[in-house]
Amino acid sequence: MKILGLPGVKPETESWMRDLLLGLQKSPFDFKIAQYRHWSNDYDPDVNHEASCLADSSIDYVVAKSLGTVISTLAFDTFNFKPRKAIFIGSPLRRHSTNNFESLSQFVSSVPTLFIQQASDFNGSYIELAKIVQTFHNGAIVEVPGEDHLYDDINELQKILLPVLSGGA
Repeated sequence: MKILGLPGVKPETESWMRDLLLGLQKSPFDFKIAQYRHWSNDYDPDVNHEASCLADSSIDYVVAKSLGTVISTLAFDTFNFKPRKAIFIGSPLRRHSTNNFESLSQFVSSVPTLFIQQASDFNGSYIELAKIVQTFHNGAIVEVPGEDHLYDDINELQKILLPVLSGGA
């Protein structure tokens, strides 16, 4: 099984993603974590460039946090990126436009997606996202405590991810 980790906007989310995925090694899989161009040059993220890096990728699962969720949907929409399943952590609802919601809907229609959202995430709460996810045929959502968009309880996240990556849920 091949997993692609798509971290958030800040460089420290790369080590966060690595810790998350390394803790899941109870299931044998290979994983790769994207490194974004803007991390080395202090520019704003170029979502289109990062999405283009995923063109025609052959992966089984994508585990994406925040910015990574936006990159995933754009890559699907524009660059033929289609993992078998997706796990979106901390979807930044405040950063989406109406067009992005349509892209997200199309992504989830083709790729079974589990959303993990903090109860009071300042970028969009669990309740706000749950209203959207309930309209998706292949979407499910899990609430975790918090409001800071950091998702720093890696042990809790691993408990949620492990059954999904092991073929369940």
